[in-house]
Amino acid sequence: MNYRIFQTFLLGLCLISSVSAKETIWYDSARHRAIPVKVYFPRSAEPAPIILFSHGIGSSIDSCAYLANAWTAQGFVCVFVQHPGSDENIWKGKVRILNEFKGAFEQNWSSRTRAKDLHFVLNCLEQIVQSNPQIAARMDMDRIGVGGIDLGALAALLLAGQIPPDHGTSLHDPRVKAVLAMSPPVHPMNIGYREMYQPISASALVITGTNDDGIVGQTKASQRRIPFDAMGQNQRYLITLEGGDHRMYGGRVLSFLGGKNDEKFQTAIARSSACFWRASLLEEPAAIQAMDTYGWASLVGVKATIERRGSQVALAR
Repeated sequence: MNYRIFQTFLLGLCLISSVSAKETIWYDSARHRAIPVKVYFPRSAEPAPIILFSHGIGSSIDSCAYLANAWTAQGFVCVFVQHPGSDENIWKGKVRILNEFKGAFEQNWSSRTRAKDLHFVLNCLEQIVQSNPQIAARMDMDRIGVGGIDLGALAALLLAGQIPPDHGTSLHDPRVKAVLAMSPPVHPMNIGYREMYQPISASALVITGTNDDGIVGQTKASQRRIPFDAMGQNQRYLITLEGGDHRMYGGRVLSFLGGKNDEKFQTAIARSSACFWRASLLEEPAAIQAMDTYGWASLVGVKATIERRGSQVALAR
């Protein structure tokens, strides 16, 4: 990666308040991968926590812009990462779209490549911050969160410490302090789920829906909660949106039907996840109290079940 060029890019973004986001491509020479990223900066000049985001299969850095806008408005730097080989290029211009999705899922089921992409992006940010005081004043590398959808959720959990489903080397990145897993896929393992997820120490929010069955993967809606149930002593939360399906998070490429409640679901996801980031990364007392007392249920705004480790179930409506 050419750090000098990217330093100029970020500095320009910091100084021009009317610019909310910039796209660029970072090249990982060790893996010969060109990785598109889209960086959103808040208007505040204060050092801001960083949130990395990994899209779902068949999507891009433009997917879930509603989340980027919501989180940036709350004072976070957002870095949306695109993953070659499982992004929108697998289906654009193709006839048998579902087959392309299935093939890409089978090739990327472990999310190892995606997790390495996120690790590479963090390394890039760290080197840039270390070499440029003006940029360092805008990004707080000690407060990092990572989130994602489906395979992106798995990649985020891998960075947070989950044992990889391919039984390979751990991809844990201790820089990650909080993780957002939307519709995480669950894979059969030779070990129990508790052993798989207990290494996660970062704060965690898992979001799913009652109809959140996989489209190309085998995970059923009822299994999406397994990471939440199997984690160890970390602070963690679960939201299950009533009627929410697998396409509610970021788009309906493969369906012309349904989705009438997507806007409501996305508003609920944006508000609740922003509260989670404020509690876990900013350590804001009001946000922490809201989550620990279910005060944040009012942010959801749709019928849902909210759970917290070691507590009773709360119903939002």
